[in-house]
Amino acid sequence: MRPRASLRARVELTVRRIHSEVPRQARNPPHAKPLPPPQPKSRVAKCVSRTVVLGVIGTGAYLVDREYNASAITRSLRTAYIGVAPLTPDKINFKPEKSDEIEALHTRVAQRLRWVVDTNQGMYLKLGQAIGLQASMLPKPYREAFAHVFDQAPSVPYEEVVGVFKRDLGIDPTDIFETFSTEAVASASVAQVHKATLKAVVGNPDRVVAVKVQKPAIAKQMDLDLFSYRTLMYLAQKAFDLPLYFVAKYVSEQMRHETSFNREARNARKCAAYLAQTPELADDIMVPKVYGKEEGYPESDRILVMEWVDGCRLTDKKQIEAWGLKPRDVMDLAIALNAAMTFSWGFVHCDPHPGNILVRPHPTKRGKPQLIVLDHGLYITLREQFREEYATLWRSLFVLDVPKVEEIGKRWGFGLDPNMFASAILLRPAEIKKAEKKERKTMDKYHQQLEVKKQLKVILENEKFIPRELILLGRCQRMMQANNQTLGSPSSRVNITAEVGFVVMCHLSPANALQWAARGWSNSLTGSRTLHAVGLKTWLHDRWEMVLFRITVWAIDALFRWTNFRNSECRWEDVLTPRIPAVRQQPRVGGGAAEADGDDGARGARHRD
Repeated sequence: MRPRASLRARVELTVRRIHSEVPRQARNPPHAKPLPPPQPKSRVAKCVSRTVVLGVIGTGAYLVDREYNASAITRSLRTAYIGVAPLTPDKINFKPEKSDEIEALHTRVAQRLRWVVDTNQGMYLKLGQAIGLQASMLPKPYREAFAHVFDQAPSVPYEEVVGVFKRDLGIDPTDIFETFSTEAVASASVAQVHKATLKAVVGNPDRVVAVKVQKPAIAKQMDLDLFSYRTLMYLAQKAFDLPLYFVAKYVSEQMRHETSFNREARNARKCAAYLAQTPELADDIMVPKVYGKEEGYPESDRILVMEWVDGCRLTDKKQIEAWGLKPRDVMDLAIALNAAMTFSWGFVHCDPHPGNILVRPHPTKRGKPQLIVLDHGLYITLREQFREEYATLWRSLFVLDVPKVEEIGKRWGFGLDPNMFASAILLRPAEIKKAEKKERKTMDKYHQQLEVKKQLKVILENEKFIPRELILLGRCQRMMQANNQTLGSPSSRVNITAEVGFVVMCHLSPANALQWAARGWSNSLTGSRTLHAVGLKTWLHDRWEMVLFRITVWAIDALFRWTNFRNSECRWEDVLTPRIPAVRQQPRVGGGAAEADGDDGARGARHRD
């Protein structure tokens, strides 16, 4: 065994020696070529491969966001692109030498905004409606882009409505309703309305109700939508040096409240209770009954059941006149309700657009209208101090109490001359203090825009003192102005607001309104202003201011009627509204000068948000 092993070892050693002595090239076949060195990928190939990878990842993220997150991230990215990407070029284009191109700049921005509103839908429709309300105060491209922003929004399929019922209540709509329309009868930004009939086993058999169901995507989209809104306002504040972010913060809080239907049910009941305590309005205005836990029915934060009431939109002039009703009676009621909420209740419905106030013939008063107030999601409660100051301001504007107007303006942080402050509150040109006559200078559009920005900075220079209630109160006043304008300005909006404010705050009937003491408004709410209490001099001064108020109201009313009589096509609000921006666009040298789509035919109660 040993010799054989030794022989094998010697053979292996010999083979290895021979193999090592042969050149490496000789071991390759004669026809083989050497392998080329590996070549690096071209730049094009790298770009293609990276694009494919990113495309796959992006497509996957988009599909996941769409299916499981209601496209919330996609919507925010779209908003960022529209809002942030063009910011720098737009600022670059805003130059004196490009003054003639400013109109095109406004057109471009307006079209971008309308595109993102139409594409994103949901809460973005609220933004579009806010712009639409102020369209008459904005450049023409915004008026054109947002002319029909209050049109009905797309509705979601019935299957998604059933899903909301099952997730929130654990039941199907057919479990509590005898009938339930599979198609929405109305749809808006946050919710849609279905017509239904309650089952007999639940109680109130054959009771027709309106079922308001929140769109399921809203809960997923709201946080990112509001974050995007606040971010854009913050960037706009930094880019244009205007204090705007405080508005975004307040509005975001209120919009979040608006998506809670439990809160809306409480607001509706509270509004109905206030109406019952206001005999001047109780019979002419109604709030549909809410069916919730208090009435023995299931409720949730995304489902609201209310009494169904037939009626037409507030601005449906054709149907109003077909019923033999007068548009003026309709608007007088709507304006009086808004004034009572502001000055008497301190509890204000802040979304009075035409779809939220319906009109029908009064059940018991022949030839008279009755209003139905819907969508109670957005209310504000006024602080007592603010309510008194706001009422004092209106009184002071009518009795020409300039020192009091200036005092309130400074207290609220507005750096405005009293005439501009009065115009902002009344939404009409007002001159309560004679202005110095100065030479007017003709400006191009660029310098007009700079002057507007300068004035806006003056207005908002002390934003921390500005009462936040003014943000939504101003919106509410603008809506009432737009409603009146759409109906042909049949009502004297400013006069009715002032009259109702005087009457309800002083607890006087209209016939005894002259008994009210104008001087010392806040004190007159609780203290006596009789001759014995205040003395002859003060008592006479009170009467003089009340007479002055009446003369002012009479003069405005006479001008209102004369304007409507002379020109049936250009009504009172049409005359007032263009003059406000005109005042802003013609500043004095050396200083600070200082909707509606009526649907024809009767419609059911539409709980528009």
